[in-house]
Amino acid sequence: MSSLSSLTSSTLPTKWSDVVLNKSPSNINNIKTYTTNLFPPLTSKSHKGSHGRIAIIGGSDKYTGAPYYAAQSALNFGVDLVTVFCAKEASVPIKCYSPELMVQSVYSIEALNTLQKEENVLLKQLEECKQSNDIIMDTTTADDDNDTANNGNSQEMEQMLNKLEHSNEKQHLLIASELQSENDKMDELADRLSKMKRLGQQLQEVKDRQDAYINESVESIIEMLPSLHALCIGPGLGRHSLVFKVVSQVIHKAMELELALVLDADSLYMLSLEEYSKLLVELRGYEKCVMTPNVMEMRRLNDALSSSNASSINSNVCPAENHNIIVQKGSVDTISNIHSTMYCEEEGGLKRSGGIGDVLAGTISAFMAWNTMLETDSDDIDGIRQQQRVFACWTACVAVKKATKSAYDKKRRSMSALDISGEIGNVLDDIEHGLD
Repeated sequence: MSSLSSLTSSTLPTKWSDVVLNKSPSNINNIKTYTTNLFPPLTSKSHKGSHGRIAIIGGSDKYTGAPYYAAQSALNFGVDLVTVFCAKEASVPIKCYSPELMVQSVYSIEALNTLQKEENVLLKQLEECKQSNDIIMDTTTADDDNDTANNGNSQEMEQMLNKLEHSNEKQHLLIASELQSENDKMDELADRLSKMKRLGQQLQEVKDRQDAYINESVESIIEMLPSLHALCIGPGLGRHSLVFKVVSQVIHKAMELELALVLDADSLYMLSLEEYSKLLVELRGYEKCVMTPNVMEMRRLNDALSSSNASSINSNVCPAENHNIIVQKGSVDTISNIHSTMYCEEEGGLKRSGGIGDVLAGTISAFMAWNTMLETDSDDIDGIRQQQRVFACWTACVAVKKATKSAYDKKRRSMSALDISGEIGNVLDDIEHGLD
C-alpha cells in the first residue's frame, strides 16, 4: 500500500510571488480558477457569520494555549465567529485569554479520570479473581489426577464414603479431612465466581456511565455542527482515551454532514492507534479532511496504515490513493492529495517557537471555511474543486510563513506564536491585494 506522502507530483507555485506574477504551471491555464474560492467578498450586506463560522475542539487540563492560538489566528485572519469546545479545566483560562472567543466546556478531565479509575480498579479485581480461580481449579484437577479411581465428583464422594465404612479411626479422620478440603475448595470457587459476577455487573454499570457521559459530551458538540463551515480538532486536546471516544464520534458525525475537517496534533496521534485504524482509513477517502502532521506524526500515520489490521480494512473500503489533503509541516511544507502536490518554499522566520503549528491549523481552518462557503457545483470538474482546496491549504502555509518572517523581523529571539498571529491580518491584506 502506498504511504500518505507518496502522491503524484506537479510543478506548481512554491512562493506567493509566483502567483502574483502569474507564473502559472502548464497544468493551470488560468490561475484565477484556483484563487476564486480563497476570500469571501467584504460588502455592505455582510452580516455576522457571513465570513465564516468555525469551531476548535481542543484544550485540556494541561494545555490551554494551543486552542487559543488556533482560534485567535482564525479570528485575526477574518473569520467572524469561532467557538472552542474544551475540557472544563481549560475553559476559564481560554475565556480569559480573549473576550472574542465563544468557549464551551463539554467534558471534565477530572470526571473522566474518576470513571476510568473505577473501571481500572474493577478490571484489576476481576483479573485477580480469575487468577485465584485458575489456581483453585488447577489444584482440584491435580488432586483428581492423583486419584486413579476418580471418574467424577459424585463417584469420588461415593468411593470415599465406602472407604469410611471399612477404615479404622485414623483412616476415617484422614478421609474426612480430604472430603472437607474438597468441599472447601468448591465453596471457595463458588464464592469467587459469585464475586466475579458482581464485579462484572459493577464494571458494566461503570461502562454504561462512561457511555452516557461520552454521549452527552458528543451531543453538546454535534448540535452545533450544522451551523459551522469548518471544524478543527486537536490543538491541546491531550491523549485521554475517553476524550478520543468523544472525538471519534464527532468526526463520524461531521463526515455525515460533509463538514470541512482540519485534524492536527493529538487527533493525529489518536488516528495512529490501532483502535482507530478504521477511522483513519475512512478519513483517507474523505475529500474535505485536512491532516497537518509533522515528521513524527506522519511516520506514525504511515505505520498505522502499514499495519496488518489497517491493511485488511483497506482491502474493503480504502481507496487506492488518499483523497484527503495532507499538509506535512517542515522547512518546506508539502501539501498533497490524489490530484496534485504543492510545495511551500516561502521564507519564514528563524525562530521555531511553540504554537506555530496551532496558528497554521487555525489559518487552514479559515481557508477551508471560506472554500466551503464559496464552492459551487460547477467547480467539480476534473477534480478542480479538490485542487482548489489544495491551493487554499497551500495559501494558508504561505500566509503563516510570511507572518512568521514578519514577526521574527520585529521580535527576533523573543518572537512567540502570539506575535505571529498578530501579523496574520497584514499578511492577509498583502495576499489579497496581490491578487487584485
